[in-house]
Amino acid sequence: MAYRGLFTKHVSIWAAVVTTSRLPVAMAPLAFLFYGRGTDAGYSGGAAMAAAYAIAEAIGAPLLSMRLRTRPYRREITAGLGLSAVAFALLAFLPTPGTVLAVSLAAIAGAAAAAAPGALRTMAEDLAPKKHLHAALSLESTLNMAAWAASPALVSVLALQSAPQTPFLLATLATLAATAALWLLPDKTGATDDGQRAPLKQALTAWPVYLTSIAAMYLLASIELTLPALLQHRELPVTYSGPILTGFALASIIGGLVYGARTWPGSVQRQSTLLLVIMIAGVAATALASTWTVIAALLALTGLLQAAVLITRNLTLREQLPADLHPVGYSVLYAGSGIGYGLSAAATGLLLTVTTPDTAVLIATGTTFLLTAATWLRRRTPEDKQRSADIQRQDATFVQPPEEHWQGSWPPENRPSGTHPSGAGLGAPRGAPQSDPSAPTPPSPPGTRTDRT
Repeated sequence: MAYRGLFTKHVSIWAAVVTTSRLPVAMAPLAFLFYGRGTDAGYSGGAAMAAAYAIAEAIGAPLLSMRLRTRPYRREITAGLGLSAVAFALLAFLPTPGTVLAVSLAAIAGAAAAAAPGALRTMAEDLAPKKHLHAALSLESTLNMAAWAASPALVSVLALQSAPQTPFLLATLATLAATAALWLLPDKTGATDDGQRAPLKQALTAWPVYLTSIAAMYLLASIELTLPALLQHRELPVTYSGPILTGFALASIIGGLVYGARTWPGSVQRQSTLLLVIMIAGVAATALASTWTVIAALLALTGLLQAAVLITRNLTLREQLPADLHPVGYSVLYAGSGIGYGLSAAATGLLLTVTTPDTAVLIATGTTFLLTAATWLRRRTPEDKQRSADIQRQDATFVQPPEEHWQGSWPPENRPSGTHPSGAGLGAPRGAPQSDPSAPTPPSPPGTRTDRT
């Protein structure tokens, strides 16, 4: 099994760092809403905090990751996680911070640790045995999805049973635990020279991968946000949306583990495109389903495939960028996911005010399909050009000049009559008598082919 040789000492510590650093990120959106609900900020203030956190995270991820190209990873990540922990701690212990201060602290918490996911994914390339890297990236995606699956219930219990600030206390402790565990891992240092100019511009050359990330998150956010309204539209219990989404999350965890347990046929680019198309079909089918069991089954299938899409997306990016740009590329990928979720949330909210939920789902799947088609066409263009160039080179090897053809195949004593020593002219010279067709053919030199088709 692929995971059997994966869990070395360092990989186990790395997995713990991934889990503890991702838990606060997964808790943050709902924690901000409960915080606003329980304080003077109100729901609008909580929503503003959540938006500030997400926007700062999307901006900070690519910008801070560029520092990793020439600096030690461990120092940079711990500094970011430490600053994020301080921001969460202030939210947990300040009695009544104003809305402006609370929003500012949320933005700091999001931006400071934004480079950590991409950096930790890059560190896995050195920590995991090379033959188990596929499984390591699958494990990372699985741990990430597990954190997102557990965080809603965790935040709800802490905020409702204790205090609105309690989730931030847990986020502080988890971030500090990740910071401490990082020092148990071997450090990784980026390139010592200047490397490529404009690293962000270089990383953006892999834009089809980022567009795939936006498309996948746009699709998932649309069904997640539309599901309660869709159930109500079908006259089904809205309370079923919670268990259905829980089943979706559990299926994603299982899908990640299954995908990483073995290698699969085809390139990771083709796998990513094919799986995303199947996901689009599954989500579109939910808009036409009339029972909650069918909807639950379709979303469970979508969850299984979602994990594989995320993993193949990471593997594709790793193939397309040089090693020193991996943390930048992973961070842009991370920001792309946030952009996709934000765009979907805005579009879904608008669509639900002007059309029915099932139509909103179909529009979302159509949009996702167009984005996926754009990435597929962009990838096909270089492949077609390369294939055309290969065919031209192959044709050039078969079309040899007469001089090379005759000199390379016939020694002078066996050259047919009428052929100039230079190889010019394949028949008899002008004015020379024609050869007798019944005459025996000169013998072929050893090792040459007589059929020249």
